Amino acid sequence: MKKICEFLNCKEEGIYPAPRSRKDITNYKYYCIEHIRDFNKSWNFFEGLTEEQFENEIRKSTTWDRPSWRFGTSNFNKKVNDTFNFFNDIENKNLSKKKINSKLLSSWKLLELNPTANIEEVKKQYKLLAKKWHPDKNLKLKDNESDMFVKITNAYKAIIKSFNSPSIDIN
Repeated sequence: MKKICEFLNCKEEGIYPAPRSRKDITNYKYYCIEHIRDFNKSWNFFEGLTEEQFENEIRKSTTWDRPSWRFGTSNFNKKVNDTFNFFNDIENKNLSKKKINSKLLSSWKLLELNPTANIEEVKKQYKLLAKKWHPDKNLKLKDNESDMFVKITNAYKAIIKSFNSPSIDIN
């Protein structure tokens, strides 16, 4: 049985399948060569989708429509059944094990921060103080204040270095 092109008032043979809609991709309309070309030019599979729905479609298609999730977005500690409380409050345990020397403690004080602050807080505070004490901004500084920018920068470097070292045990 020959299929007729489903385009309005067309009597040609419809041998080229085209999906009826994005939601019903396996149900086809059949067109002749002329009308399938027009259909292909005008049909947009993603038409009517929000940006979030579009992103989800792309994510699904990269894994061949198999379930997937973003890497590194979940908190590791929430997924683990920590029977022996090994991972519980691990950051605070590591911080309490570190012995902070007097030079590093003065660096924390110079940046006006508590040694329990995280690296983002340190960076934010450094940027704030660096802007405040930068020599180009403060041309009328007293002699004892002129090297404040250098002190703040050195304190920042010492604190950042301490975040990268496994333990601090220098006195």
